[in-house]
Formats: sequence, C-alpha cells, structure tokens
Amino acid sequence: MKCVWQTLLISSLYFINITAFADSNTMATLERLGVVAKELTYDGVFSYQSGNKLQSIRIIHHADNQVEIERLVSLNGVAREVIRTNDMVTCVYPEGQPVQENHRPLGRGFPTDLLQRLLAASDYYVISSGKQERVATHHTQALVMKPVDNYRYGYYLWVDKQNDLLLQADLVNELGDVLESFAFSSVEMGGSIPSELLQAQMRGNKMTWNRKEQAAKRTASPANKKVSPWQLTWLPQGFDLITQKNSFKLRNGASVEQRVYSDGLSSISVFFEKMRAQHGHLHGGSKRGVVNAFGTISQGHFITVVGEVPAITVEKVATSIFHINGK
Repeated sequence: MKCVWQTLLISSLYFINITAFADSNTMATLERLGVVAKELTYDGVFSYQSGNKLQSIRIIHHADNQVEIERLVSLNGVAREVIRTNDMVTCVYPEGQPVQENHRPLGRGFPTDLLQRLLAASDYYVISSGKQERVATHHTQALVMKPVDNYRYGYYLWVDKQNDLLLQADLVNELGDVLESFAFSSVEMGGSIPSELLQAQMRGNKMTWNRKEQAAKRTASPANKKVSPWQLTWLPQGFDLITQKNSFKLRNGASVEQRVYSDGLSSISVFFEKMRAQHGHLHGGSKRGVVNAFGTISQGHFITVVGEVPAITVEKVATSIFHINGK
C-alpha cells in the first residue's frame, strides 16, 4: 500500500500548483505583484518548509526589456542548479548524479512562478490587508487570502512595501495553522548583477525543456478527453478536467485511468485501478504534509483521490464517483 500511495502522490504532485486568491477589487494589486516578480532584479536566499522538510535556495533574478534570467541553486539536500531564460529551463545535476525527469520548479516556483498563477483562481478567494511586519529586514504589508469555500487552502502573503516583491507566503488551513511556508531570509533588490552569477557554476548532467510546451502537453484537449464509464457528480467550483490518461502505469505495473482537475492553481488527481488479489490499497483518508488522499472501492476498482486541498475536498470528490453501468 505504501508503494501505491507514494506513486499516486508523486503523480498527483506533478500537476499540483500551490497559490491562489483575490476578489475583483484587488486584481490590480495581484497583477502588480506578478509584474514586479518578473521585472525586478534581486538576489536572495529563501527557504521552503513543509512538515519536517526544509529546503534552502539561492535565487538570482535579472530582467531587462529583452530577457528575464533566473538562476536557482539548492543550498541543502540534493545539489542542483536551475537556469531559466524566459521560458527555456536548464536543470544541472552534479557529476555522478542521475538526471531526474521532473519538471517541477526548484523551490516550488517561489516567488516568480507562484505569482503568475494567482489570477487563475481569483474568483474563489477574497483578499484583505493584515499587519505590517518585517521580513528579511524589509518592511512588509501582510495580505490575507481567504477562500470563499471550505474546499481550498488559504494564504498569508507578506509584500515588500517599497518594491512590491513577495517576501513570504504561508499556506494555511481553515484554522489558520501554517501548513507550508516560503520566506526570504535575506534579499537585495535593484542594482545590477554580474553576468557570471547568472550562469551555471556546477558541472554535470543537464536537462533542458520549454516550460510552456511542457504545460501544453499536460493539458487535455477535447480530442484527448476519452469516454469513460466513471463519472463525477461533484467537484469544487472552478475545477475542470485538464488531463486524462487511460493507461497510466504505477510502479507495481498496474494500469490505471488517471484524471487531473484544476482551478488553475490547486489540482485534484483521481485514479481508477482494477482490483487484484493480494493487493494493498488506501482505504479512507490519509495525509502527507499539505496533500490529502481518500481511497474507496467501487465496481471492482480501487478509487483514489489525491490533492493539495483539504481532506473534506478529496473525500467529497471520492464519494461522488459512480459507474454509469452500475456493475
């Protein structure tokens, strides 16, 4: 069961984005934050913490009228460098370290990619001002992002008052408990950055891709939405089918149908796997960090719903599923 759960978790996280928010009165604020993250030059170190996992990353970001260049360097754990020039991304692993086929951004895309996704789900969040606090020695204005329903997480953001750069983002549950946090520990904004700091310093194996092309491959077109006997009668408002695979392979060799639904920010993956003898599987709810899962059985199939959403959401999706033949 552990192997299956880990495989489904990895598969679902491939499509998961973490961010969200805003009502119509704050669109200009969100748009400004997104523009600043792309157009401002800055050099800093930020941490990403989820549960007992802590990752530290240096980010060096340069932008002018022609090009945006961003270099990220992992400071702990597996050594890795990522260089992004506009939409072209190159990931460098040290010599002797195998390349991992993983296009998820280092540091989960904080702060540049994070802010680019904000507007996609803006109808499902309300934003309000919070306290003024210091982050990485800079004075910031806190923003509270509250979902309009119970089916998404909320966010606290801390924005530099002088330059409008996002300096900290906390993912929170309905009680306000922090589930995941991104925060700069130091950052210098403005000025110029030497060209050598924007070039990879590590020697080793490389993998390059175009992030827009990768996003397009993961998005389902009407022609790819194959007919399936499995139907969902409920999804959170704003979630639509973006990917469907009818022959996805698990680590144990089992063939399953996989669907991914998204509101543009958060994602929910649904897996349908035919039952086999002596095969362990998730029953009921399970949680790993910010990711919740719910497993059930129907019509001789294991059904698993996984998402970076509250537990109530994955359970409600799972219990809404039925087989159109009823057998």
